[in-house]
Amino acid sequence: MDKSLDSDPSLFADSDILLGAWEAAQELEIDLRDSLRLSGIRQQQLLSPKTYLGYQQVVTFLNDVATRNQCPNFGFYVARHQPSLRFGVLTQLPRLCATVGEAVAKTFKYAKLYNQASMWQVCEEGDYIVMKRHQRVATTGSLVQLHQLAITLMIKASQSFLNENYLLASVSFSHSQPDNYKIYQRYYRAPVYFNQEYDGYVFPKDYLSIPIETANPELLSIVEAHLDGLLVDEPGDDVICGVRAMIRTNLGTSLCNLDGISQLMNKHPRALQRILKEQGMGFRDLLNEVRQEVAEHYLLNSNITLVDLADMLGYNNVSAFSRAFKTFTGVSPHDWRLAYA
Repeated sequence: MDKSLDSDPSLFADSDILLGAWEAAQELEIDLRDSLRLSGIRQQQLLSPKTYLGYQQVVTFLNDVATRNQCPNFGFYVARHQPSLRFGVLTQLPRLCATVGEAVAKTFKYAKLYNQASMWQVCEEGDYIVMKRHQRVATTGSLVQLHQLAITLMIKASQSFLNENYLLASVSFSHSQPDNYKIYQRYYRAPVYFNQEYDGYVFPKDYLSIPIETANPELLSIVEAHLDGLLVDEPGDDVICGVRAMIRTNLGTSLCNLDGISQLMNKHPRALQRILKEQGMGFRDLLNEVRQEVAEHYLLNSNITLVDLADMLGYNNVSAFSRAFKTFTGVSPHDWRLAYA
């Protein structure tokens, strides 16, 4: 543990971070029950995450599975099985940018809205770009599994902009080389080095100029304006305003529910419900209102598809979004856009 880091026992993580753990355990034929008990994580939080986990719980779980089952690359296996994480409006940003370089720069500009525990440093070294992962808070226990998970997920996200002809130059880990290190090389399709000074990966600098086919400068400016508002949208002392601010920031993530928002505001869910009720509001009412405000903003100012907008707002599908929208306005999102946009 790096003693220079600030320890924050109340730090949380979106429980989506452990999606893929159950599938990884099945592939490896290992039993997760003891590790779940030790870390205080429920099995259901792996199968259908809709809340938060303590950041230390995540680290403890990954480390215990790796140690108990002699699987030094469990974090890597989790990431391999993990679907794309949902980070609300931030998910839309990279694919709207003109180039890979713009996508990298803008994604990291707003990443702190969704990740309090780590940061990525983008370094230019000659003809290459080096992406380095740094831990921002202290934890009890090794970060090897978490680094493996996070770096593999970042590489998966990066590859979504590149076709199979664009290969990484290398991947680096600060931990020692495991016996089965070749599985990393096969998966990353790049040399993998261990016992290095940093955890991260390297790619040619000219990749930054690769155009992104889904670029949409008009919608990008709308999304950026939304995210800029979130960067300065402090909760304040008013509870209703605070809940609204937290909902806006976490729309489309599994933290955007009563439990998650209560944790963000350092309140018990029942206490938050009681406070809102005293002011004549309910959490569901506020969630629906914020969703409606954001939906109208994007329908009025952009050409975003209803599928993407429904996902950004945290609906399971377009039908659910359309029903909710019609409840507020009496018309479907499509008809509302035709009438007002």
